[in-house]
Amino acid sequence: MALITRIRTILENSKLTFEEARAFEAGLVMLTKEEQEQFADLIAEDPELIYPLYINFKAKLRAIHGTKEEWAEAVETEIVQLEEFINKRKVGDEIK
Repeated sequence: MALITRIRTILENSKLTFEEARAFEAGLVMLTKEEQEQFADLIAEDPELIYPLYINFKAKLRAIHGTKEEWAEAVETEIVQLEEFINKRKVGDEIK
């Protein structure tokens, strides 16, 4: 399956290096087209999420070859970081 052009364009216009963007794309091609569309909507709406999602992707990629505990830790870290992002966004929206 190919990566949808929209994601590729968003990643190329992000602060990710060329190598980081290509590595992220390699993982994103495993998503269905519908999932890719949803991901594209998410990062188009909040481009600030791209780098944290990439970092978490890389952490999980390393953890997948590790222990169950390492995997659980990588997933838990991602959840905490995304919850923090959501909370910061809510506070920013309330200030506006």
